Amino acid sequence: MGIPTPIDPAAALVRATCGSIILVQECHPRCYSSFVVPQLKQTPTVDGFDEVLELLVRELLDDNGQPRESWIRGSLTAVGTKLRTLNFILKRSSAGPSPTLLDIGAQIGSLVIYAQSLGIKPAAVDLPSFTEMFARASRKCGIEYKPCDVTTDSLPFPGQSFDYVTYLDVIEHHPHSPKRVLQEIHRVLMPGGCVIITTPNQASIYNRLQLLAGRSISDPFDYFFQQTSQMTPYPGHHREYVRSELRSALASSGFHVLECRVIEEDFQPELRLALRSQNGSVAGKIWRHKRTLGATALGAVWSALALPFGRVLWAVGEKQERLGDSK
Repeated sequence: MGIPTPIDPAAALVRATCGSIILVQECHPRCYSSFVVPQLKQTPTVDGFDEVLELLVRELLDDNGQPRESWIRGSLTAVGTKLRTLNFILKRSSAGPSPTLLDIGAQIGSLVIYAQSLGIKPAAVDLPSFTEMFARASRKCGIEYKPCDVTTDSLPFPGQSFDYVTYLDVIEHHPHSPKRVLQEIHRVLMPGGCVIITTPNQASIYNRLQLLAGRSISDPFDYFFQQTSQMTPYPGHHREYVRSELRSALASSGFHVLECRVIEEDFQPELRLALRSQNGSVAGKIWRHKRTLGATALGAVWSALALPFGRVLWAVGEKQERLGDSK
C-alpha cells in the first residue's frame, strides 16, 4: 500500500504541538493515529491551546459538513482553567514518569489533545451523543475516548487506572447528587492521585448583584423555557455550588481536600477573543465585551483581597493511600 497524502488536520496538530506528535499509518489509507514522543514537558500556553482549537475547527464539522467555528473558538474563554489544570498536573508530576489522565466530559477533546502534546497520557469520556460528534479528532491522535453517561454508568476503566481525573464544568450539569460520580472517580484513581474540579461559583459578586437587582442567576429563561423544552433531562445547570459545599462533597467521598478556592477566568483569552471580532476599532471591540473583560480584570482584585467573589470554584481532592480499593 502506498503512503497516502497526509490530511490537513493532522499536519495542523503537528504544528500545534511543536512537532511532538508523529503520524502512524494504519491498515486503511484514511485511518490515522498518532502518539506523543516523550519530550521535556513544556509550559502550557494560550497560544498552544489556541492552535489546538484551530485544528478542531477544521476537523469537527457539523451535520451539514460546516465548521462549528464560532462555538469552538468561543471556548477559548475557558482556557484559563484548563491551563491551570495542566500546570498543576505537570508541576506535581515533574519528578516522575508521564502522568495518566482521565477527562470526564471531554466534549471536543481540546484538553486531552493538548495534554498529550505536553507528555501526559490522556483518556476521555463523554455522553454517547457527544462521543459520536466529537471523539474522532482525539482518536486520530491515538487517545482513548469512550462513551459513558456518568449519571447512570460506571466509568469504563479498571480501578486505580489514573493519576489524575479532570471534572471540569460538569458537576453543575448533573440532575442528581454527584456522590456516585465522585465515588467512581475515587475508584479509578491511583492512591495519591487527584481529582480536579471546576464549576461556577454560585456566590460570585456578580450573582449577588443580580439577585439584589431582582434578576435571576439561573440559565437564561428563553433557553430554559423555549429552546430546551423538548430535552430530558434539561442540559443546562441543575445545581451550582458554593465553596463549602464543594469541599464537603469531596471530603464525604473519601478525598483529602488539597485546594478549594474561588478563582476568576483569565484575562488574556477573553481579550484575545474580543479582539477577534471582525468589525470596529480595537476600542470598540473592547467596549462590546466590557462585561466579561471587566469581570476577568476584577478577578485580580478579588484574589489580592482574598475575597471569594470570582466566578469559578477550583478544587483538588487527593485519594488517600489505603488498603481495600477495588481493582
